[in-house]
Amino acid sequence: MPGFTVDITGTTGMRTGEWADGEQFLILPDDRGTADEPPARVRLVAPDTAVSPGGSPRRAAQIGLRDDAAGADAGAHGGGVSVADVEERTARRAGMPHPILLLDGPTGERLCTVLPEEPGTPEPLRFRVEDGDGLELCRIVRRPSRIGRRAYWRILFPDGRPALTGHRGTWIGWIGFALTFPLWLLFFAGSLLVAAVTMGGVSEMLVWGAPKRTTWRTRWAPPLVGNALDFRYLRCGYRWSPKLVDPRIAWAQASLHHFRKMHKD
Repeated sequence: MPGFTVDITGTTGMRTGEWADGEQFLILPDDRGTADEPPARVRLVAPDTAVSPGGSPRRAAQIGLRDDAAGADAGAHGGGVSVADVEERTARRAGMPHPILLLDGPTGERLCTVLPEEPGTPEPLRFRVEDGDGLELCRIVRRPSRIGRRAYWRILFPDGRPALTGHRGTWIGWIGFALTFPLWLLFFAGSLLVAAVTMGGVSEMLVWGAPKRTTWRTRWAPPLVGNALDFRYLRCGYRWSPKLVDPRIAWAQASLHHFRKMHKD
């Protein structure tokens, strides 16, 4: 299975809930050469940006990014930014609507567009993926975790073929995590102690968490050969099967997954 990673081109908003209008991800194949152009660039744009085919505007909620930029510019030129301004801006950004994702090819051609179906909300649960002509490639659904149920992503196809579902963490991973949970608590307590002694100097080396591997497959699909898309946390990358999923869909799903991992989780 060919592999790729989704790499952010900057550090704006990483793990803070913020994202910047125009922020970009790169889809980088594992077998790329040093001079190769990435097969796709992913750009985050405000949900009120005109992106539909033919240039017709597609409007959603205003998110206040331009106001933030204006405020920052005023501060840079001596206007000053008060503590109240910073607090208000932080609160507003915490509720920033989810961006539209534009995936473009090496020559700038539009590969696909990922549109939240609940515009104006920070964490929509449904997305529509359109090709460069505005035709539906798929719909992507996200479901958060509940007691006894794993969080998952699901890819729904317009032609009615079986959906691809990717649950967060494997059953083996979750069982192992549950069995070793007491040890994790001791490890976490030790992490806090080391962080306190070192004033936070090595706290990032002691991070732990629940299983994160996600494998998209149809129901009852055989292991390995039935994996359409596979994310492995330790290698921070994805593998996908060209026979089971269109690369544009694989990149769109991976970009959404990466965006949530970097900005929300």
